[in-house]
Amino acid sequence: MTAKGFASLLAVSMCSLAVSGADYTLADNGKPNARIQSNPNPAAPEFMAVTELQEYIRKISGAHVKRTTYPGVFWRSTSDTPETVEILPVTLENGKHLLPDAVKAKLEATDNPDAFYIKSDASGGKFIFIAGKTPQAVLYGTLAFIEDYLGVRWFHAGEEGEYCPKNKTIRLGEIDDFRQPWMAQRTMGAWTKSVLPFDFENFETWLTRSKYNWNINHAYSDKTRLQLDKATCGNKPIGGGGHLTFEQAVPKKLFAAHPEYFPLKKDKRVCEERSQRCLSNPAVQKMVIDYVTRHTAYGGKYSISYHDSTDGWCMCPECVKMGTGDTTGKFSYTTLAHRFSSLVSEAVLKRNPDAKLTYDMYSQFRPFPDIKGFQYDKRMLGVYCPHQRCYVHAFDDPNSDCNKFFHDEFMRWKKLGTKIGFFEYYCSANSPYTPMEYVLAKDMQFFKKMNFTSWHEDCTYPDAQYPLSNWPLYWAAAKLMWNADLDIGRLMDEAYTLYYGAAAEPMKKYQKYRRELWETAPGHALYGGPKRYAYCLTVPGAEKRLLGYLEEAKKLADGDRILLKRIGNDEFFLKKYWIAGAEELKKVSAGQNHIPVAKANGKITIDGVLDEDAWRGASFVTGFKDMKTKEEPIEETRIRVLYDSDNWYVGIEAMTEHAWGKLVANTAERDGNVWQDDSVETFFQPPNTGDSFQLIVNSVGTLWDGKMHQKDQYDSKAEIKTRVLKDRYVIEMRIPVKAMGRDSIGNGEVWKMHFYRNIHNLQPPNNTEGIGLDATPPHEQTRYRSAAVGKNVFMNGNFAEVAPVKENEKKNYTSPEFVKHWSGNSVGIVKGANNRNTVEMKHWMASWMDLTPARDYPQILRGEIAASGKGALDSHISGCVRKPDDKKAFGHEIKLKVIEKGVLSDKMQTFPFEVEIPPYFQGYVYLYSPDAKIDYITGSLSPKK
Repeated sequence: MTAKGFASLLAVSMCSLAVSGADYTLADNGKPNARIQSNPNPAAPEFMAVTELQEYIRKISGAHVKRTTYPGVFWRSTSDTPETVEILPVTLENGKHLLPDAVKAKLEATDNPDAFYIKSDASGGKFIFIAGKTPQAVLYGTLAFIEDYLGVRWFHAGEEGEYCPKNKTIRLGEIDDFRQPWMAQRTMGAWTKSVLPFDFENFETWLTRSKYNWNINHAYSDKTRLQLDKATCGNKPIGGGGHLTFEQAVPKKLFAAHPEYFPLKKDKRVCEERSQRCLSNPAVQKMVIDYVTRHTAYGGKYSISYHDSTDGWCMCPECVKMGTGDTTGKFSYTTLAHRFSSLVSEAVLKRNPDAKLTYDMYSQFRPFPDIKGFQYDKRMLGVYCPHQRCYVHAFDDPNSDCNKFFHDEFMRWKKLGTKIGFFEYYCSANSPYTPMEYVLAKDMQFFKKMNFTSWHEDCTYPDAQYPLSNWPLYWAAAKLMWNADLDIGRLMDEAYTLYYGAAAEPMKKYQKYRRELWETAPGHALYGGPKRYAYCLTVPGAEKRLLGYLEEAKKLADGDRILLKRIGNDEFFLKKYWIAGAEELKKVSAGQNHIPVAKANGKITIDGVLDEDAWRGASFVTGFKDMKTKEEPIEETRIRVLYDSDNWYVGIEAMTEHAWGKLVANTAERDGNVWQDDSVETFFQPPNTGDSFQLIVNSVGTLWDGKMHQKDQYDSKAEIKTRVLKDRYVIEMRIPVKAMGRDSIGNGEVWKMHFYRNIHNLQPPNNTEGIGLDATPPHEQTRYRSAAVGKNVFMNGNFAEVAPVKENEKKNYTSPEFVKHWSGNSVGIVKGANNRNTVEMKHWMASWMDLTPARDYPQILRGEIAASGKGALDSHISGCVRKPDDKKAFGHEIKLKVIEKGVLSDKMQTFPFEVEIPPYFQGYVYLYSPDAKIDYITGSLSPKK
């Protein structure tokens, strides 16, 4: 928006405002002072433009400004005054003798069909021209005028999504505003259920007002004139192809007579759900070429693509030959697919040079093909589909392992020089009610730099209510695709000011804090990934703080129905996703039988304030018990653990909400009897040693440190700061590992840790409490928990998550439920308190290993299995090496020994292991025993040195 546009908005919002130059009064104290001049034979977008403008002037001021058709001089000569403003929404063609020369020149100079120019002119009267390159551009210009000069906003569909100011006088200053979108195609995938709770027609109207293109429809059937006009206003092109390419061009009904058109699988032609076709068959090629040529003859777009299938490809000798790379001599689906797409597109463009064709970079055919001199025609559009990119980080963030892979792959495709577009999966990333618009803003700047021409968000998930819960994302996207340089912070601040009105102050704090929680939560947000929002409320007091902002906002709403509905939506989604997700996570975390540790990315300042992003993103250690009762303790203890290559960092919040008196802190001298004060004890046991290092710290920072009970054998060199707050005392520590005899902390290492708290200020007569993790005494090393450095490759390795056993598999299990992500024979789950579950195994159990992202170098897997029982415990890993484009299906080709004949006893013990994992390896882990109880399995990877 220009500065004058923003001044105009203020004029509407704050009554009339003095402006420089001429003023243009559209309504004066509720009376009309303008006339809208309309094309007598308007295209659908032109008609919508003038009716929208007329309606919103009325809604704002109460004035009924008339619509008349050209020529306007008749009306001016008979009834209007010299002060009457003539508003002319007009195309370049129809206005070539009306428009100021500067407006004509600007529009003639651009080839962007959506370009418009809003220009006031006081020469010979008072005019506001809304000139568009096309009828569609006239509509977009008029909608921009309604938004940025009359002050209306359409944040989302539905009545509560609209902001419309009320003022009987509308007075504008001079306007000189040329705009054109840098992103040519701006679409969202949607259908009736994915846009709930909105009516689909209302949602389509919102798309039009937000200057999105309606999503491509494969065909119109029995549409009314009104429906066709609405689609035209939505700038909705006819399109076809995509995953349905073969269903349209080579339909399944041909299989009976022509099985040779269909894929060969295991020496048999098949026609299955999502089967591709025999791409090397000349008849198939001709049918696809003919179909696409006929389709594009009508001006429609066509995406030459394939079924969303991993095993539907033809493996006949000719297709294998077609998919064999020129440089490697190896088959790949992507080489096969893009050879076929290139063949079809060349033939279609030869017949119809104006054909609008798209090729996809998707899933198995997303890697760059191994074809010498490969090139698509420059007239084509390539759509890149980044499944598994992370939406916590910008696409071009070099520090994001997830995104760097896709970024590098994309840049190779970009060198082809065709038009390029993006197919996004925000809604596929388990991300309802998440503030992702800030990452989107960074992405849009990158997309503009890369000269993108299309952006599509796959908002097709039913019942998740993404268009409402994530409305800031889609509203911001609409703005950024016209101007990628908008300041997203200022944009959202203005949005929240208008959207929340009288309650804006607490709701801005609410949204700011919600963003902070989201951006510092652990984990990724990607296609099919974890529910990252569940981790946002692990920060102490976060839920209470957010709900407090909402309560304050509801009071300020003062009975305003629309405003209460908006705040109510936030409260509904907060509870449905964040709070419910946190509760579910809490149940699972209660089964924690390890110490979660997170890498400290960035500097940690030891100041007793746990405010770095790394602290906020770290998981809490859970499972503290009263040593006497073995029940939940009176006071809560919150501990998080970080590490870097040289140090452990421990952040402790010792809650004192039930304190009867002051904290006991009588020990001031180093290595005094600190345990007699209110204090916390921390224990470290490095890998493969029996040594235990202990630190005890009280609320004023006094330290006792020792090795195996002996204070003289260990000087920790620890850096410690404490703070005493109203409801807690905080301890922040940096503990170098060099003093423990270690050179560094390595990825894949498994340490042992333990925590114990001494409380001395509770209500008499039981004024003391000893709290141990798992009710473990301070020096019982055999019961210390493991802390694996790096990601645990064994999914649900603590067995906290369980699911019902399928009916047809019950014969293999001894319990009605079993561990998620695991299977087995003669196995069952023994449920423990707080999801501390154990597996009873009398034969075997197995699980697929999470070895992503795949690496092109060997890695070392270090970990341990905690088990008890009789006889022996054996374990191995079985799988294969598969590079990204390898055509072979998974196979058990490589066997890696993990544990061989580990001797079990009645006492739970740990069995450490170290295994070399080859590059690009994938596979399962297997455990075997005739009689064992498995407590957990953990392991993480590090590069082989």
